[in-house]
Amino acid sequence: MKLLTKLSGEILYVLVYSLIYLVRALPYRIAIGIGRFFGILAWISLPLHRRISQMQIHHALEGVNPWMMTLKVFMHQGDIFMDSVRFAFMKDADLKKRILIEGREHIESALASERGVMMITGHLNWEILGHIPRVLGFTFSIMGDIIKNPKIQSIVEDIRSRYGFTLLPPKGGMMSLITDELLSGRTIGIVIDQRGKRENKVFCNVFGMPAPTNPAPALMALRGDALIQPVSAIKKGDTYLFRFEKTIDSRDFGDDYKQVETLNDCWKSSAVKTLTQLMQSWISTYVKRCPQQYFWLHSRWLRRSDMKRLIRSGGDFTDSVRIQKEHYLNEG
Repeated sequence: MKLLTKLSGEILYVLVYSLIYLVRALPYRIAIGIGRFFGILAWISLPLHRRISQMQIHHALEGVNPWMMTLKVFMHQGDIFMDSVRFAFMKDADLKKRILIEGREHIESALASERGVMMITGHLNWEILGHIPRVLGFTFSIMGDIIKNPKIQSIVEDIRSRYGFTLLPPKGGMMSLITDELLSGRTIGIVIDQRGKRENKVFCNVFGMPAPTNPAPALMALRGDALIQPVSAIKKGDTYLFRFEKTIDSRDFGDDYKQVETLNDCWKSSAVKTLTQLMQSWISTYVKRCPQQYFWLHSRWLRRSDMKRLIRSGGDFTDSVRIQKEHYLNEG
């Protein structure tokens, strides 16, 4: 069995390495076309993910065709894969021609403050934002997982090393580790539109519907006395626009977060809830501008298992979302 596992790992390594080589060698237009083709195949072959995306888009966005928008979302994942690989092996000078920057003064001012900086973004081309160090010349840290297959992990590490960011160990307490990084004046990057545990009782208005939201980013920013730097990436043609918004100061939200001992206490803090909502509202604004580039496959309002049951039963999505909030806020 161990020999079979090792052999399958070797085969997978060769396949992945060969795929990366092919993506790098192909002309860009052909590579993107192939990526979108496989996105269409995924749209056809993954009915649960397709229906989750359609249901969320239908209730979140007005005036769009959920069927067509979902197809575009899947196709865009092909763009992201191809661009992620090609950008990683691209020379810095060539990369800078493919990435445009707006709001540079905001991040430069934040870095000059010598306080910790939390760069926040959402499930909107976040993989490409990893190239910020190569484009702007400063580094930041993110949390990352370790893949069990050592061969595949070596490929992932090679690609990550080309991005320029620092990978924090995935174990050892995320909250304390990131908070300490911020208190030390360092810069970290984090995706903030994660569905939170319902037991945390932090629900944000996301496209007009209450979504259980992870309060950890806001709590870490507050505890770390951080400047919060929103940054988005939007693909336009063959280039990406990195836009840095006006910096948010965590000191502006009060200090009642100090009563919070665990994430389950976050609902008691006005500072945590207000900052968390502000973060989600910012992400929603950007999603409306280019909804086809958002990762709608991510089950934002309900757990994936709940979405699966809802789809099978033909239940009402908005009712389920509303009932979920009422149940957990009234609990206890």
